[in-house]
Amino acid sequence: MIKRVLGLLLVGFLLWGFCPGMTFAKGLIPYPAKMTQSEGVFLFTPQTKIVCDKALASFYPFYKEILEAKSGFQLAEKGKGTNRLLLKVDKTLNLPLEGYKLSVTSNEVTIEASSSKGIFYGLQSMFQLMEHKETPNTVAIPLVDIEDAPRFGWRGIMLDVSRTFMSVPLVKRYIDLMAAYKLNVLHLHLTDDQGWRVEIKKYPRLTSIGSKFAPEFNEMGGYYTQEDIKDLVKYASLRNITIVPEIDLPGHTCAVIASYPDLSCRSVRPQIHPHVKGPSVHQEILCAGKPEVYEFIYGVLDELVELFPSEYIHIGGDEAPKNEWKKCPYCQQAIKANGLNNEEELQSHFVKELGLYLASKNRKLVGWDEIMDGGKLKGDEVIMYWRGWIKNQILDYAKRDFKVVTSPTSHCYFDYSYSTIDTKRVYSFEPIPAEIPADKRDNYIGVQANFWSHLDRSESRIDRQLFPRLFALAEIAWTSPENKDWERFKSCAKAQNEYLRTEGVNGYFDDCLYYPD
Repeated sequence: MIKRVLGLLLVGFLLWGFCPGMTFAKGLIPYPAKMTQSEGVFLFTPQTKIVCDKALASFYPFYKEILEAKSGFQLAEKGKGTNRLLLKVDKTLNLPLEGYKLSVTSNEVTIEASSSKGIFYGLQSMFQLMEHKETPNTVAIPLVDIEDAPRFGWRGIMLDVSRTFMSVPLVKRYIDLMAAYKLNVLHLHLTDDQGWRVEIKKYPRLTSIGSKFAPEFNEMGGYYTQEDIKDLVKYASLRNITIVPEIDLPGHTCAVIASYPDLSCRSVRPQIHPHVKGPSVHQEILCAGKPEVYEFIYGVLDELVELFPSEYIHIGGDEAPKNEWKKCPYCQQAIKANGLNNEEELQSHFVKELGLYLASKNRKLVGWDEIMDGGKLKGDEVIMYWRGWIKNQILDYAKRDFKVVTSPTSHCYFDYSYSTIDTKRVYSFEPIPAEIPADKRDNYIGVQANFWSHLDRSESRIDRQLFPRLFALAEIAWTSPENKDWERFKSCAKAQNEYLRTEGVNGYFDDCLYYPD
């Protein structure tokens, strides 16, 4: 089981025969910034020496484990062969934090980087280049020189584990698959109307009540203990993936209010039910005028920042229904007391207060783009742009110096059908609008795809929705626009699909990748 899980970390490799007429190196996904190739190969065997400098000593057991999983053979503790794999951190290298250099000669593979992150990504590229030879215990690596670094610092996938709870092993499986394609942010949508999925010790009813559907629905709930979260964070960190938690507020809070009804405007306990058996967005909302609501949220955030070392904490902010606020005396008093004009400004005030609290904890607030609607935010927040049909907003955010992660429904919603968003459409996406001035383009810090699990409730179905679109996402996020090439990508993505099939990943094999344009 361990080897199979670790093997999934390395799913990006291509067998030689998968891309006819193409070199090994052209099979890389995502495609590197600079690359040259020479004739010949390096032969990796059990006797190959693995040399890590002192800066990587703590990572060596992990590297050795994944090397063995990829190669299919155990490495000698002290290789006595004439060739070697050299892993070296050099902080003087003129490379970004996640950049690397990979050089392969007939007797040495050298991976250099300015950090362990770069070393890890260099290894992923090396794994993709490997070809198993007919000679037992022998793997060939073509002679290449690669210098590479990602386009964006935020290369993310959102998994909705609220509407459909995903087990710890399943989340780890997707972490492995993400890492193989150099994605580095796992956004966990931990709470919604359909369930609260993380243990908060100060508020135990969030999980004793909020993680369970009403009995008549005969549906499984579930949640992550704090030990589960620590395990996932550690597992992801080894694979250079940051887990960004999302607690969706002030709307999408039916599970919260079912647990603590007095946090709502009406103090009425609602019923928790699966999305497929009720509305997608409930009308329940936290009361923005009760001091105890803020006390509750701060208590939750206190535990979250201890569990998640991420620089960012996502507070949701999307689709907040405000009918109850319009009738609530507490909310109306809050509007008056803070000099606000309407309920949209009240939500903006609400978000601003949470941002200030997170700042006191040295964290940054991330929210869906509705948090901007009230006009009260100052610019310290990160905006996750999903409402792709409101095109002027994404231009406005960056021009006002907000940091933006692009994630529009038009290209990045992987719960949508392939007839709506196929892989080619994903691949065509350009996260930074052409209208953005050169001095504002750095405000776009990344790109993310979202998988909402309200309809797709099985592992095989989730696989189908993610692959092969995740390949395209990886290249959007990592590869510069001038190095993208649909025909090259299409051939190699086909090969990746075939390999994933052998590993039990149920990708959508009938996507447009299999048909001529």
